[in-house]
Amino acid sequence: MNNYNKSIRKSQSGTETVKPHRLLFHGRLSIEEGGIERVTDEERQQNTTKFWHAATFWFSANMAVATLNIGSLGGSLGVPFWDCVIVILIVNITSNLLPAWTSVFGLTGLRMTTFSRYSFGYWGNMLVVIFSMIATTGWNAINSISGAAVLHALSGGRFPIWAGVIVICVTVWVICVLGINWIHRVDTFIWIPPLIVWCVAAGTGASHLTGEDHVRLQGSEKAAAILTFMALIFSFSISWVNCAADYNVRMPKDTPRWQIFGATYVGILVPTVLVQTLGAALYTGTITNAAWKEAYAASSIGGLLKMALEPVGGFGKFLMFLAALSSIPNLGPWAMRIPRVAMVTFGFIAAIIIGCCAAKYFSDTLQTLLSVIGYWTVIHITLVMEEHFIFRRGWNGYDFDAWNSTANLPFGWAAIGAFAFGFLGAALGMKTAWYSGPVASLIGRQGSNIGHELTFAFSGAIFPFLRWIEKHYGGR
Repeated sequence: MNNYNKSIRKSQSGTETVKPHRLLFHGRLSIEEGGIERVTDEERQQNTTKFWHAATFWFSANMAVATLNIGSLGGSLGVPFWDCVIVILIVNITSNLLPAWTSVFGLTGLRMTTFSRYSFGYWGNMLVVIFSMIATTGWNAINSISGAAVLHALSGGRFPIWAGVIVICVTVWVICVLGINWIHRVDTFIWIPPLIVWCVAAGTGASHLTGEDHVRLQGSEKAAAILTFMALIFSFSISWVNCAADYNVRMPKDTPRWQIFGATYVGILVPTVLVQTLGAALYTGTITNAAWKEAYAASSIGGLLKMALEPVGGFGKFLMFLAALSSIPNLGPWAMRIPRVAMVTFGFIAAIIIGCCAAKYFSDTLQTLLSVIGYWTVIHITLVMEEHFIFRRGWNGYDFDAWNSTANLPFGWAAIGAFAFGFLGAALGMKTAWYSGPVASLIGRQGSNIGHELTFAFSGAIFPFLRWIEKHYGGR
């Protein structure tokens, strides 16, 4: 059956007519024009993706220069290299289980922002949509600045960071407009060039790297720095929770869940650990070499990469260009009722504006945005997990045909209340460049980020109680 013969779709809310021009673009270019609607079982029999795409996509997304940047933050906080390695390993091994678990939700045909309706409710889920947009826009800004910093260093400071932000965001915009099928096509192989870059940088820069403890923090000061670095690594890992399912909505419905879980876990864990460890190592070059320190001050992670690749001359510049391009696969899907092209365009205009404005204070902005994204994501995954295991009691507790029915979904009062309590916990425990919560300030002289722990405790403790009331009196 061709696409024109499938111009009428049945849904919970009625009949939707699919216009011929949409089918034409989809058929010739595989452009994804859909939004939040569920991908039906019939649609997943055509234009499907394979389970190993769940690994290659994440390889490409996490081989990016932004991942390298995250790894370097530990050293800037005063955490010794080998302590950074331990944090990177332990936090990633545990926290990456969360996006791997939510990735299997895509087998329902629902993107994460739509699946969340079963826990956040039909109207309460607007919080998920709004904060997913904010998180994705913020992450795209972080990612584009990281790539732009490499272009800035490559040009010797002549190519401004704001121009690099625009170049990278426009390129990503094109791929996002084309949609999930093109993303999987690109990500099947595009992780290979940055892997080569990181391997060469590790080899050529090795003589300048050290495991020496350059700050020698002690007691509560060292604990505070390690806790803050753990929070940043954790925020990076769980930021994928908000979109992990989206990349699997075209997987055949009979794909085993363990295959999606395993492929996603390996795809996130392996490149993240390797590239973040390299980032932590490259930062140690600022301890042994004044030129490295100056390069880092001028161009952030781009400066360190330039110094590491300097011994290979012109080839090193080519590798830096490839490193800048590694920002492109680090994409975020958009899920809204309005057309995909309009949503993606709006999102990337916002990312360009934020990226250009934040570039001047990139280190502080990076830590702050990561923390805020992490707080929101903790609430998101906590409520979804509690709904799944406590109230739905597994996959059989869902009616996936009711995804768009106000009559069969909760309103969302419980989630709204838990959301508010969760951010109260974040406000008490957060530690950013511009604000330290009262509880966070108690750890060390400068405070420590324990916002994720308090966010989880506050939202996780109140949601079951509020959800029980909502079910008892609302019946949904």
